Amino acid sequence: MPTPVNHLPESTPLPADTETMKTFMGMLAHEMRTQVAGICTASTILLEERGSGKRLQQYLSHIKYSGEDLLHVLDNMMATATVGNGNLDITLKDTRVQLREWLKLHLRQYNLITAVRDIKLKTVVHRSVPEYITTDVIKLGQVLKNLIDNAIKHSPPNSYISITIHPLGDNRLLFQVTDQGVGIPEDKIHLLFQPFRQLDNGLAGTGLGLYISKLYATSLGGDVMIGSNHNSGTTFLLLITHKTDA
Repeated sequence: MPTPVNHLPESTPLPADTETMKTFMGMLAHEMRTQVAGICTASTILLEERGSGKRLQQYLSHIKYSGEDLLHVLDNMMATATVGNGNLDITLKDTRVQLREWLKLHLRQYNLITAVRDIKLKTVVHRSVPEYITTDVIKLGQVLKNLIDNAIKHSPPNSYISITIHPLGDNRLLFQVTDQGVGIPEDKIHLLFQPFRQLDNGLAGTGLGLYISKLYATSLGGDVMIGSNHNSGTTFLLLITHKTDA
């Protein structure tokens, strides 16, 4: 009998491809988990609620929004993220939006969780920020969501989170998200944007939120970084490049 040859079939991924696919699947899991967690929270409160029809309608609206947003995120990710040759490539799917109205609608998803946790969101959009911009709003929304979710996670009751938008030249915007939490331990800061690294083992998650945020921010022509960090709060900065009307 011939001696079997110990070799890998041609379809077997290379180590780099395997690692990249692991990251890609982790990103999918993170985006799904974030939205499903919101649906579960609203559903639990809805089942326990004995209040008015208005409040029940609010919970149902939150469930509907979270489900629709999940579909949009997954559609965008599957259409713009490709894996090959050990690389994860991100492309853009631009849309023209009225920024202030888009932000208002985007933040509506937090009405429920902030009410439950007694946290307020404050927004400031500087006058010189353009009314319309063209960018991949799904990815922009995911980065902002990751930053705001982190801020809520680490904010104490009866505190606020501020979201501020500053213009930087003709086609750049700086988003600033600041909370009033306890800050990030100095020995953990270097881990912030690494994949599969959880800064707080007591809080469930994939450890990919800030990694995805940096990946998407780079694809949007900018970056995400920590702006300030102390025992009375943390600020994250998101920079993007966008297209404006001629």
